[in-house]
Amino acid sequence: MLFKLSLKNIVKSIKDYAIYFFTLVLGVAIFYVFNAIESQTVMMKVSDNTAEIIRLMTNVLSGVSVFVLGFLIIYASRFLIKRRNREFGIYLTLGMGKRKISFILFIETLAIGMISLATGLIVGAGLSQLMSIFVANMFEADMTKFKFVFSLSACIKTLVYFGII
Repeated sequence: MLFKLSLKNIVKSIKDYAIYFFTLVLGVAIFYVFNAIESQTVMMKVSDNTAEIIRLMTNVLSGVSVFVLGFLIIYASRFLIKRRNREFGIYLTLGMGKRKISFILFIETLAIGMISLATGLIVGAGLSQLMSIFVANMFEADMTKFKFVFSLSACIKTLVYFGII
């Protein structure tokens, strides 16, 4: 019954969940892009000084991306909760316990989170290719060996941090 109610709530609040969904997709994509730069730049032929700058830039972006992802997830979650306060009040008035309301919210968040995580990883994989071209042009690197690379380490890092946050 709670699963059914959760799905109905998602459909009923599609506008609010659309904002939540796109915010999460954006956060996941940015996180993946920032953490996948290292795997893209490995193929580029650059000088040692440039390689060191790219490594430093990758470490900084990786650290910043954790805060960006965390901020976006927390902001979107708070936005969603504020929009639905009345609904939760009605559930409490009708006699539903806080545990059940929390469980409904958990199911809704889990469903939207999984879909946005998968979508964000796909979008991030595409955007990481554009980012690597941008970085290569910025450092005037040789692009003859450029190929599409899906960074497994960035994907795992994204899954872990998204799950933690």
